[in-house]
Amino acid sequence: MVYKIIEILFPVFVIVLIGIIYSKRVKIDIDSINKINLDIFIPFLVFYSIATQLPHISHLGYFSLGAVIVVFGSGVLLYPFVKLMKIDINSFLPAMMFNNSINLGLPLALLSFGQEAMALFIALSLVQVIGQFTVAEMMYGGKIDLKAMLKNPVIIATIFGLFFNYFNISFPKTINISLELLSQIAIPLILFALGVRLSTVKFENIKIGILGAILCPLSGLIMAFLAIYIFNYSELQQKLLILFGLLPTAVLNAILAEKYKKDSAMVASIVAIGNLFTIIYLPIALYFLL
Repeated sequence: MVYKIIEILFPVFVIVLIGIIYSKRVKIDIDSINKINLDIFIPFLVFYSIATQLPHISHLGYFSLGAVIVVFGSGVLLYPFVKLMKIDINSFLPAMMFNNSINLGLPLALLSFGQEAMALFIALSLVQVIGQFTVAEMMYGGKIDLKAMLKNPVIIATIFGLFFNYFNISFPKTINISLELLSQIAIPLILFALGVRLSTVKFENIKIGILGAILCPLSGLIMAFLAIYIFNYSELQQKLLILFGLLPTAVLNAILAEKYKKDSAMVASIVAIGNLFTIIYLPIALYFLL
C-alpha cells in the first residue's frame, strides 16, 4: 500500500518540483503556457475523456450534484466562522470554496484510479470551473462575465464530449490516437505550470494562511461526506468525491484576488501553504481511499 501511494504521489510532486526549480532559474511566461493548456490540451483531455472513457453521460449530471454540495456547502459552513473572526468574506470565502481540482485533482484521479475515474472526476471539476467564472468572479469583483464563460474552451469541449458520448460516436484509429496524444500533454503541463505558479507565491500572513490551509480541505471533507450520505454513489464515486473535497485552494483564487484588488497577499498565502500541506495529508488520505 505504501509503495502504491508513493507510485501515485511521486510523479505529481516531482513534476511540480521541476516547475518550481526551473522557474527559479529561467524566466517563464507562465500565463502563455496556461493559456495554451486551457485553450488546447485541457479541452482535448476533457473531450476525449467524456466522449470515449465515460460509460454514460448520466454519470456526469448525477455526480455533479455532489460537487455542488462540496463547493457551495463549504461556503455556507464557514460563513458564520469567517463573519465571527471578522475576516474579509469576499477574499477568504472563495478560497475555501474553489479548490485545485484541475491542477491537482485530475492528475491524482488518473494516477490513483485510472482513466474512467478521471472522466468521472471531470464532472466534479466542471462545477468548480463554472463556479469560479461565475460565483467567484462575483465575490471578488462584483460581476459575472457569462460571455467569457460560454466562450471557455473547456465548457465547449464538455458540450461536444457529451454529444459524442450520448450518440455513441466512435473515432477512426488515427483520430483516436491523435486525440489521446493531445490529451496526454495536459496532465504533465498542468503540474509543471502549478509548480511555476507556486514558485511566485509569497508566504505572507502565515497565521491566516495556515488557518485557510486547514479549513479548505476540512470543510470540503465534511461536505463530501454529507453528499455521500444523501446520494447513493458507487464506491469509486465516493472515493473521488472525498478526494475532491480534500483538495487545497486553487491557484486561480490568488490571481482573481489580485485582479480585483482584494486581499491578494492573504489568498496567496492560503494557496501556497494549502498546497504545501498536501505533502502531509494526501498520503494519509490515499492510504484510506485505495
